[in-house]
Amino acid sequence: GRAVRAAAPTYRERFIFSGDRGHVHASSIVETPKGSLLAVWYENGPKDDAYYFRGGDEDKSDDVRIGGARLARGAEAWAEPFVMSDTFGVSDNNPALGIDAQNRLWLVHATLLAVPARTWGSAILQYRVSTDYESLGVPRWDRSTVLIPKPDGIDELIARAADDARRRSGRQSPQGVQRARELLDRLDDPFARRLGWMPRVHPVALKDGAFLVPLANENFNFAAMAITRDGGETWTFSKPVPSLGVTQPSIVQLRDGRLLAFFRDATSAHRVHRSESKDGGLTWSEATPTALPNPGGGIEAIALSSGDLAIVYNDKETSPRDRLAVSISSDEGATWGSTRHIENTPGARFDYPSVVQGRDGSIHVTYSYNLKTIKHVTFNDVWVKQVP
Repeated sequence: GRAVRAAAPTYRERFIFSGDRGHVHASSIVETPKGSLLAVWYENGPKDDAYYFRGGDEDKSDDVRIGGARLARGAEAWAEPFVMSDTFGVSDNNPALGIDAQNRLWLVHATLLAVPARTWGSAILQYRVSTDYESLGVPRWDRSTVLIPKPDGIDELIARAADDARRRSGRQSPQGVQRARELLDRLDDPFARRLGWMPRVHPVALKDGAFLVPLANENFNFAAMAITRDGGETWTFSKPVPSLGVTQPSIVQLRDGRLLAFFRDATSAHRVHRSESKDGGLTWSEATPTALPNPGGGIEAIALSSGDLAIVYNDKETSPRDRLAVSISSDEGATWGSTRHIENTPGARFDYPSVVQGRDGSIHVTYSYNLKTIKHVTFNDVWVKQVP
């Protein structure tokens, strides 16, 4: 037969913007149907005397907003950034972009209501949906509203966790008893279960047409999913993932329809965790640690068109987050056979990666670069699998 020439490795890097936009963090990137790239992040703008007068503190000040930028198809450089969303007088954080099965663009983000007294635990979720988002600047939003998750099963999960904490403490340590009491007290606060919901990674269009928004509750440190089938008119909420200490779930759908969730670690395991759903995301298995290290930093995984999985993460157990790696699995995440560093600079900071695969097979990753700008790298899977 005719010989097929293997693809050559490709790699390119660039910054989305230069210049001072203040504290810059938590990007999300998508490719639009017309082939351009759209990225968002949160920022608090250049510092000035007024900023300090208001008591601004990096990502928790009252002037934090969602910034955005576009890289037109075929363009060499990203266009000038713009303000994507800004709720007056409060802090907008953790934007996540997604495109659903109907090609609608979604922006989901948290708005912190009570900074600095309460930070992530005071978050309320906002989402916007657009059918007109290909032209320059801010999309034209068709729907803009709030989402108040109300999953069943929180009480059972927290009661079990409180029992576990008490049991582990034994008679020797009052910490476990105190932890159990705090969890149960928080459960009595209706605001704790309604607020504190944070997005981070892409919402995912499922093969059955549903649109799944991965979430975690910062007041209790557990994850759950919000699912809509009608463009955000109505919502179904999953049962909580039955494990505490796993947050910011990243969802991939396997070829047989099963869903895998990979989590940022908030336990003492220092490992990316994973869980599985066989019913479209409504119920989840206990989260278990993988072999991938995690310093309590953001991660994101995607299913590639080849059927492989790719994950971008800080491949170390402790801070600083000065290494950023991409790994590829050809066995549905059981093992990760190829790993390549995107960044490796001791003492620097690279985190909260967002990853998407373009129609041409290119893998695009954006991430916070020393909290000063967003870096965009593009490569193919051949580059990851190539021995450096």
